[in-house]
Amino acid sequence: MSYFDYIYNRLFGKSEATSTKVLVHEIIKRSQSFLDRFNTWKTSDICAEFLNDLWQSYSWSKKGLDKDPQILLLESTYSNGFAISYEARYGKNNYRYLFDYLADQVKMLDYRLVVSRHTMQEKGDVVELKEMHYLKPKRGFVEPIDQKFGNVQIEYIEENDEPTRIKLIANSYPDRKFKEAQSFEDLAKHIFTLNN
Repeated sequence: MSYFDYIYNRLFGKSEATSTKVLVHEIIKRSQSFLDRFNTWKTSDICAEFLNDLWQSYSWSKKGLDKDPQILLLESTYSNGFAISYEARYGKNNYRYLFDYLADQVKMLDYRLVVSRHTMQEKGDVVELKEMHYLKPKRGFVEPIDQKFGNVQIEYIEENDEPTRIKLIANSYPDRKFKEAQSFEDLAKHIFTLNN
């Protein structure tokens, strides 16, 4: 590659190493066998222990301390959330099921699932799988509208068939038409609690 090509690629992002090729983009459809395993997992001791560890990690992160599995917090005026880093000792299946479990927990709070999407992209020598659930509160038409915790987006991300993280972000509306969003802490406590 010539020096000119190198500079051009750096400025305009045309480098092959950073090119992205979408391989799959579709709506998530779970098989019955997956749903059966997921429902068994939700009532297992493994699930209860995993959720307990996550709640403890979340609580420690709020105090600025790390605990496995590591949870990174996003805290701002209108967006709050967390990212759970993958820890191999918890197993891939726990993370796969946790992704759907979090969506189920949010739906219990009078939310509706707007879209569930599965995307697979090739980014250089990395194949990234990303699954996303996007939920909105069921809303009335009397203002101010109860926005609950705002819109909630949950993502499960794998690179080369290995989980990397799960992200959950709640985005609230600053508009006067909406009531102030509820505390994200209450949402976190709800979603990390088994059998709500």
